[in-house]
Amino acid sequence: MDIAYNDFDLVCEQAVDFEALKANGFNVEHFFTDQGWSQFFDSLNGPIYPILVKDFWPRCEIFDKAEADREYIAKVAEDV
Repeated sequence: MDIAYNDFDLVCEQAVDFEALKANGFNVEHFFTDQGWSQFFDSLNGPIYPILVKDFWPRCEIFDKAEADREYIAKVAEDV
């Protein structure tokens, strides 16, 4: 994917937005806090590092299973 660094817009949003759910008639936060899940949701909705994401994402490569298998076989053959 060829996107210029400054054109790469990162959308930062909360994974779970209890306030938005509550505004739409779904007051479910107490179900999770009663079970002690608050810390989990705090970590889900924790800090986002946009510079790290913008540096990492364009450098990612996607491999399908067949290509991964060919690479694995080649690496095993190198070790022998």
